[in-house]
Amino acid sequence: MKRKTIYQAEYRKLVKQLRDVREGLGITQASLAAELGWPQQKLSAIEAAARRLDVFEYFALGGRLGLSREQALAMIPEPAAPRRGRKPAKA
Repeated sequence: MKRKTIYQAEYRKLVKQLRDVREGLGITQASLAAELGWPQQKLSAIEAAARRLDVFEYFALGGRLGLSREQALAMIPEPAAPRRGRKPAKA
């Protein structure tokens, strides 16, 4: 069974980087969430890797943190290579 993205190390690393940027700027979850029009609980769940960010949310969040789209893209880690012995996903 394929693991959901939120449980993958690469996703958790990305979320940690976003949280580190937010904290480095001295921005609280509550103030950032308010700027985004989100409940604070949504941002908390994202940072705890309990809720997955979609691509639009990712760029909105990155933009509010002062990241250009290029910087936001550069933060995304390379996906891990598939494990051997597993069948490839169907297209």
